[in-house]
Amino acid sequence: MAALKDNQVDVINKLVKIESEAFGEGGLNQWGLVPMIYHGMVYVIWLDKEPIGLAEYMRDMKDIEKGYLYGLAISKSHQGKGFGSKLLDYSLRDLSKREIKKVELTVDPNNQNAVYIYQQKFGFNKVDYRENEYGVGEDRLIMELKL
Repeated sequence: MAALKDNQVDVINKLVKIESEAFGEGGLNQWGLVPMIYHGMVYVIWLDKEPIGLAEYMRDMKDIEKGYLYGLAISKSHQGKGFGSKLLDYSLRDLSKREIKKVELTVDPNNQNAVYIYQQKFGFNKVDYRENEYGVGEDRLIMELKL
């Protein structure tokens, strides 16, 4: 696992495919992923020299001690094997070294697997619920973790 530091076009294309699998039109394309590499943090988990997942973070401009988990995705063929938890654990530990004191995320409240992992395995707390956050019927649960 490592944070990407520059635009590696072949890697970016593979990561965009993983984003698309996970989030459809809501996933980052190269136009969003490349600025996230340079101005946020993009962590990648590798298997046999191939990227199989990523997590993107940005720093909150209103609270510089807060990071926001923009997205976390593992390729469909590697889901359910603990890679997402490993990536999340690694990235959270790295962020705490970068003076991030808390991390916020949004998650579909119907995605019970993700809610369970965030809450039970990592200790995120539910702090808010926003109806229609991303459009009609696109509600989101807001969760936060103090590092």
